[in-house]
Amino acid sequence: MIIRTFVIWCERIDHLKLETENLKKLSVSIIITFAVLFIGIARAAATENSETTTMPTMITPGPFEGVFSGSVRGDNGSQAPIELKLTHRNEDVEGSITLGEGLYVNGGRCGGANIPFTEQNVAVKTQPGNPHQLSTQLKVIVSKYQIGINLESLISEDGHTITSKASIDLPWICGRDPVLTGILYRNE
Repeated sequence: MIIRTFVIWCERIDHLKLETENLKKLSVSIIITFAVLFIGIARAAATENSETTTMPTMITPGPFEGVFSGSVRGDNGSQAPIELKLTHRNEDVEGSITLGEGLYVNGGRCGGANIPFTEQNVAVKTQPGNPHQLSTQLKVIVSKYQIGINLESLISEDGHTITSKASIDLPWICGRDPVLTGILYRNE
């Protein structure tokens, strides 16, 4: 009985080690995915409301319109430069983003990684009725694990500063949930 119990526990430990190894192998992909989502590459889940009224021919740019630069902070005091070139019409925010090197994200027991230089297109939506806030909750499946990412971005009332926070919900086996923060300033 004792030997059988020991064997069962050893099998469970081996299974956990295998799962941990699988997560470590995928940690770079997971962390890059987080970085990409942090900077707004994923499309927001909200759908556009269709309106029956005629849209005005002239649409005033929203507060996220322009070029912004700043930095994103990760773990171990790491940071990387970031630049956004955006257009903002109605609830749609589109453009491009450049993330420089230097950002490190620690996934706990699932490993950590340096995020490489990245250039991507952006397509997100502001909160309905609140053009100063981008907020989305995303779910990503990586190797049978559901990873949750909560992204919040807010532009100041004067339109000169964007603050962002991405909270990454890793599986419990990783032991921690990384948080990335960023602050960007409008280029004059």
